[in-house]
Amino acid sequence: MTARAPINRYARRIASALRRAAETGTHLTLSGLVQLLGPRAHRLLLLVAALFNMIPGPPGFGGTIAWTTFLIALAMVLDRPIRLPPFIGNRKLPLKLLVRASDQVVRVTDVLARFSRPRLRWLTGAGMNLPYGIVVMIVSVVMALPIPLINAIPNVGLCIIAFSMLNRDGAGVIIGVAVAAIGLIVAAAAIFGAYHLGMSAIDAMV
Repeated sequence: MTARAPINRYARRIASALRRAAETGTHLTLSGLVQLLGPRAHRLLLLVAALFNMIPGPPGFGGTIAWTTFLIALAMVLDRPIRLPPFIGNRKLPLKLLVRASDQVVRVTDVLARFSRPRLRWLTGAGMNLPYGIVVMIVSVVMALPIPLINAIPNVGLCIIAFSMLNRDGAGVIIGVAVAAIGLIVAAAAIFGAYHLGMSAIDAMV
């Protein structure tokens, strides 16, 4: 039953595409990844971007992935092919690391697919692309802020939503939205706290 779950096919598609790319080079750009998986594979690329954001990277990597996620979601909302600007699209990704990570994703997906199944499909249909994309865009803007640790919970929410949309699991989408909302509340509290700490420090210096 697990092997027939839609998400299993998508996970193997990601891993297979990355392995093919690794046979011809050691790096892959974000624009190259879009071409590899398909400029109109919005949902699949949203899952890949959310997974990438869980991998530790150099300074600025998280922000780049967050804006990439925003642009993918925007293209989905507008029903257009994904096109990344050069300053984002030319960013190189370490293929060997991604291939290893994709193999892990396949194994984890096999486990998660035992608990996720197609249900409440109306929440995962094409008509949900607009609200889905808007939610992703809002979360992506928050995750792009250069404040440590505020993107962890919202990104988990995006992973759950993307996973569930591909697996046609409306119940999972609801859970993902709830997790993302909690993450946004935590992020807002962190931003509010940082603002007041900064103002207090300024007042103390005056």
